[in-house]
Amino acid sequence: MNQKIIVITGASGGVGSMLALGLAKKGNYIVCLGRNKEALLNLANKINNETQSVGGEATIELVDMMDAEAVEVVAKKIKKQFGRIDVWINNVGVNNHNAIGPTWELEPKNWWNEVALNLNTAYIGSAIAINLMKAKNYGYVINLGGGGVQKPKSYGSAYGAAKTAIVKFTETLALELEAENLEIKTFAFNPGFIRNKRTEKLVDSDVCKKYMPRLENTLKHGKMSNIEDSIEMIEVLISGKANALTGRYFLADDDEMKAVLLDVDKYVQKGLGLLHLKK
Repeated sequence: MNQKIIVITGASGGVGSMLALGLAKKGNYIVCLGRNKEALLNLANKINNETQSVGGEATIELVDMMDAEAVEVVAKKIKKQFGRIDVWINNVGVNNHNAIGPTWELEPKNWWNEVALNLNTAYIGSAIAINLMKAKNYGYVINLGGGGVQKPKSYGSAYGAAKTAIVKFTETLALELEAENLEIKTFAFNPGFIRNKRTEKLVDSDVCKKYMPRLENTLKHGKMSNIEDSIEMIEVLISGKANALTGRYFLADDDEMKAVLLDVDKYVQKGLGLLHLKK
């Protein structure tokens, strides 16, 4: 079994904890990063109890992903322990209730804090991971996009701006890695709208009911995204089969990847999966 060492940031809840468990079930070793010690310990125990038979394992590291120095210390500790980091997933995603509403009515500090928590954590994680992966000239950095990338997300300008920037940042990273002759690959993807405690809390908030009622309707009556699609997509992206697509952005809850793998070269030539204006 080819067990990979996978670091997941923001793993204490929401999509992060779901990705951690799902990827552990594929036989991988998951290092769960976050700030909530109790939640991380519960997750690691669940992973170690439920995935042992398939080779899955987990451990935790407490760290604030906005603290670059602290993240670097933790990352170096992980590499020293395992000798490598195969995959680094920047999952931290924040959708604060005080950053939802008409853009001109939001407090500037709240708007910028939302952008920073999403975008800066992706930058810090990516930079540190790449610097540690360079020695072996191998690894995968995966960033999570989200709502507001494909089309404007009304009343969520901070979140949408940050996630859109993450996608363009990922594309730029891929070009830089190629220019430096580094075989480290980077991708971005949108996991979709997945039911968990965090999305339920968001949907139940007064501000969300006022400005984003469609989310409540989707949660109660619509079709939700499935975390298994994201897990399957990550497995494909880190398998080596999609290396030629580095820098691209994908949606986890469609069948695009299956078609892509049948004709990767054509996909690259057309420039699909890149964030740009259509001609």
